[in-house]
Amino acid sequence: MIIQIFSILMPGCDEDTGRGNPLVFEFSFESGMQNWECFFSDYPVGEEEFYELEFEHTFLPESLDQNTKALKISGNNHSDDLFSAIYRKFDNLKPDHTYSVTFDIELASNAPSNAFGVGGSPDLALGAGGISYPPENSIDDINHYRPNFESLLQSGLSNPVLRVLGTIGVSEEIPTPFMLINRNNIGNPIDIPTNSNGEIWLMIATDSGFESTTTLYYKSIKIEFE
Repeated sequence: MIIQIFSILMPGCDEDTGRGNPLVFEFSFESGMQNWECFFSDYPVGEEEFYELEFEHTFLPESLDQNTKALKISGNNHSDDLFSAIYRKFDNLKPDHTYSVTFDIELASNAPSNAFGVGGSPDLALGAGGISYPPENSIDDINHYRPNFESLLQSGLSNPVLRVLGTIGVSEEIPTPFMLINRNNIGNPIDIPTNSNGEIWLMIATDSGFESTTTLYYKSIKIEFE
């Protein structure tokens, strides 16, 4: 279900702050994907099956409420890099306007915190942000897909495209059960410009150096444009 919340005073501004009233979208996934899509990059061309790339609308995993549906994204990193994201186009926004965007995300992860793994820690940085054009891949000179934007998430850093919201680690217990966590940038919005058509493509992503499988279930997403 998607809930789109408009203030009836949308054209106006707060008298004290001078800021416009926010535009809020709330997504749950009981009935479908709500136009969210997947984007994978930084892996060899044609190796989707070997990398076990998955994106589906399914129930939460065992140990959680298996009557609740979510967006599952998963990949097995066989190199030193795998970018995995869910993304969605938002339109009918102000053209050529920079919005301050806040994400509030509930997701399930089974990544151990403060752990070591081959190539890097499984406790990956989770980032959210967006661009004013569709995310697409190109092919480099070693026959790998590369994205048409820059990510610093593998180094645990934010940049103008993606803001670090925290990590996906949930517990020091090993093996780690799937647990629900909240990650957000409330109080620390990311500025994202629209294009001349009033469009933005928002993303929630990881950029793995951990050479094994990372699986996440997105249960709900709240996004605020201001």
